[in-house]
This record gives sequence, structure tokens and C-alpha cells, in this order.
Amino acid sequence: MRPTRGLTPLLALVLAAGCYAYRPLPAPLPAAGTRLQVTLTNDGADSLASRLGPRIQEVDGDVIRADTAGLVLAVREVQNYRGERSDWQGERVDVPQRFVHDLQERHLSVGGTGLLGGAIAAGVVAATQAFGGRGTLSGNAGNPGSGPR
Repeated sequence: MRPTRGLTPLLALVLAAGCYAYRPLPAPLPAAGTRLQVTLTNDGADSLASRLGPRIQEVDGDVIRADTAGLVLAVREVQNYRGERSDWQGERVDVPQRFVHDLQERHLSVGGTGLLGGAIAAGVVAATQAFGGRGTLSGNAGNPGSGPR
């Protein structure tokens, strides 16, 4: 097997996982499907506690709908004031505009993903070189009758 064949699925996986960063929104209202991180106001954290959990500071999710009244999100994750995160399964949550302190959009960090992918690829190539790319420790393995009898 050539080393490049083994790298192709690995690099695709790295790019799919990728490194992401949150940046300010380019438009006042995000489009449906946009991945956002919403920082709540103190009043928002208190008012939404029965829906999101106690002392939630940030909500990460996909926009279902956005207008001047607020957002409807399919929530992926929440984070409290202590930095503790909880995964969600896309539950729908309405966030009124008056409870939004900050909105940021998720973007692929090309530089970070490239560095991570390069480091993984270099490690795979080094391991392939170190072990000869055969997957066995002996040159005779897999050849019946070539070993001692």
C-alpha cells in the first residue's frame, strides 16, 4: 500500500473535524442553518434557566429562524458561568433578542486545520517509514512455506 492512499481518508477526517473559531456576524440577522454561539445577558440566563439549565452563559446551536424579535435555535451545547459544557441533541429553544448579549458565527479556521492536518500527516508518514509500511514485522510473514520447517 502506498502511503498516500492511507493519508487520503485521514486528511478528509481531519478536515471534517477541523478547527473552528467564532467571529462576529457579518449581517445583523443570521440565515437559517448558521451555526452560532449566543452569549446571554444576566437577565437572559435567569429567564431561560428553566429551559437551558441554571447559570447558562453561552448557547451553541444552529439557527432555525431569526428575526428582530429573537432567535430560534437547534441547541448543540450550552456552557455555564464556570465553563462547564453540556451537549444537547438539537432541542429547539427560543431566545428573545433582549436576552442576547453577543452573537458570533462559527467558521472553519483554515490555518489551524492546516497545521493540525500537516502534523497528523507527518506523523503517519514517519510511522510508515519507521515500520516499512508492510504491517508485519518479518519479511516472510504471509508467505506459506517460506519459514522454518
